[in-house]
Amino acid sequence: MHFNFFVGVLITLVCGVSFGLGQVPYDPTPFDIIGTINGMTLNAGGPLPGGSINVDGQTITVPNNLLATLPSVTVAWGELFKNGVANLPGGISWEANVIGNRVNGQFIAGLVYISQRSTQTIQGFITSIDLLTGHFKINGDATGSGGVDCVINDPVGRYGRAYTANPLWAADTDNPSIHAQNGFPMCIPRDSSDPLCPSKNRPRNSAVAPLSIYTFKDPSTIANSDPDARLMAPLLVGDYVDLSGTLTGSGLLEVYSLNANLQFFTAPGKTPAYLWCEEAIYGIVTNQGGENGETRAVIWTSDPTTPIQWFAVDVDPCTGSVTERNLVLQQPTTVAPTGRAVYRLGKTDASPATRQVGFRLRTGTSLTSNNITAGQYLQPIFSYTFPELTAFGTPVFPKLFDVIPYLSKGSGPYIPGSFGVPPPANEVIVGQLSPWPGASAPATTSCPPRPTSTTAPPSTLTTTTSAPATTTSVVPKDTITIISASQSSTRGVITVTASASSNNTNALLSMAVAGSSPISATAMTKSGSTFSLSISMKSKGTSVTITSQFGGSTTIAIK
Repeated sequence: MHFNFFVGVLITLVCGVSFGLGQVPYDPTPFDIIGTINGMTLNAGGPLPGGSINVDGQTITVPNNLLATLPSVTVAWGELFKNGVANLPGGISWEANVIGNRVNGQFIAGLVYISQRSTQTIQGFITSIDLLTGHFKINGDATGSGGVDCVINDPVGRYGRAYTANPLWAADTDNPSIHAQNGFPMCIPRDSSDPLCPSKNRPRNSAVAPLSIYTFKDPSTIANSDPDARLMAPLLVGDYVDLSGTLTGSGLLEVYSLNANLQFFTAPGKTPAYLWCEEAIYGIVTNQGGENGETRAVIWTSDPTTPIQWFAVDVDPCTGSVTERNLVLQQPTTVAPTGRAVYRLGKTDASPATRQVGFRLRTGTSLTSNNITAGQYLQPIFSYTFPELTAFGTPVFPKLFDVIPYLSKGSGPYIPGSFGVPPPANEVIVGQLSPWPGASAPATTSCPPRPTSTTAPPSTLTTTTSAPATTTSVVPKDTITIISASQSSTRGVITVTASASSNNTNALLSMAVAGSSPISATAMTKSGSTFSLSISMKSKGTSVTITSQFGGSTTIAIK
């Protein structure tokens, strides 16, 4: 009887009373949510307004100045809306990965990644290609039916016919995101005689079967009929591919990433040569304790004989000027898997973390006929590893976004990520996230007024019946001043750093390094009136030479 009474009381306590947590034990606390987007809103007013996103029922504040990362581009929050409604095509569910902190009960985002299906990969053989539309099928049958209907989402027509339906979810048209395993760019021919996607770039064996392994010759030695590494290689029926894209309501897959199971190499030590990035992860290092994340990457190249420089892309919060910060120089493997370079920085602090990193072959870059910059690959960071607990049961670490400059200080003038959309007529600076996703916002950056053009407009032209005088304008050779040049050794890697200026404000400077492992002329980065560049090499350099397109040249010895 006493037992029954106790059970009755216990049931009343458990089932008849709701218990709630009135206040969390500590604040702020981190969150990393991956799930289905249930809704998105856009705030009114302001140059770069935020809003909110609901992921699996959790509403999260999107701060002003937040730029969301899509598969190939980075966009302002407002670019994801059309007529006030979230522009997520296809009529099916979309996913988001939102990373931030809960601050005083409010979930505030620091990083937002959006895709339709973040882990989607389709694999199979290309079973048909329609040159008139640029569509191709994966895993269809012999009659051309069935399978997945695909098209490369390419608004500029870089990899074939232009496709402009959903440009936010397009392929990367600056880096070869449609490629063979070692980064060689691939294409869908626009017609049977496409000069930018020529059939000669798929050489065949004696049985007239296309080769799946091939090394292109040095372009300076080839005949017109030879395969040409300066042009893309066409995808063919029978190629096995891995691809990702956005599925439309009609069942068409708009492809933004494609990797063909083809091993195409370029001539050793020659240009062009190609790269693509398999992954890049940035470790966030703080003094919170626990275990800091490791910075690492995997890159592939069509020239395994040439070292690859990995660099961080630092951005001035006011001007947007870019400075390259070398991380490590790596030699790719020359045995299977040939052409792969694996970067593991271990406990090395690569701070500050950046939005983008870059990879560049030591042989330099070149612009191909398809307007791809060969020899270089720029990659957004899709994964940051924040410090993790090692003493469990203690308070978890909030995400310390303070140490990511483009979030805490800003990233300079706003440039829309949407294809064909010009920058605002009145310059807009991407500033600190607001509200700040942390306990207290760090100090903001005070940017000086940006210079405006004072050049007078041209006068009205008039015509006369007399013949115009013939004049020849000759730009005099400029004078280059080397401000500094030095080299240092870290973990066995020699880094040569130089800065210089020219008396011609229109000059573009390049730096070459002499030594037992010389570096050919490589473009320098301009900030204000000064150009700078850091290059890593295997052994010490003996001298630095700075040149410009106007004929200026200066050499200085380095120790």
